[in-house]
Amino acid sequence: MPMLAHFQELEPNVDRRRSPRRALRLGIGPTDFDSGDPVTILDLSLTGALLETSLPMLVGATFEVELPNAGKIEAAIAWNSGEYYGCQFNLPITPATLSAALLQSEPSDVPATTDPLAELRELSAEVERLAWRMDTALRRLTKK
Repeated sequence: MPMLAHFQELEPNVDRRRSPRRALRLGIGPTDFDSGDPVTILDLSLTGALLETSLPMLVGATFEVELPNAGKIEAAIAWNSGEYYGCQFNLPITPATLSAALLQSEPSDVPATTDPLAELRELSAEVERLAWRMDTALRRLTKK
């Protein structure tokens, strides 16, 4: 689910107590390399993201993340290991925002599991769960 993005330097906003100095923008176009530092978003969740970038950042540094359906969200670096940075959003994003952002990610060419038998077992278990849910719902309908 890697997504390409870039950091763009921002002017400090005097109206904010803690003003981000960078904004993370999804997508990289031909002109974006000139305007910011490239970032790969390796994982995105409702509460944060895992970033990979050669741009050095300190734990506690804040920045804005621009996400579809949500606009600008403030985030902070929670930890780092080399060029990997874990960041946490100040407020969780909605599932709709997460889905919209994930739709912008590159499709994965690697199947979920490389073992076809394991994949069939997982599918079988999922079918059984769905069958049980359908049976339960049908029983509730017939009781009314």
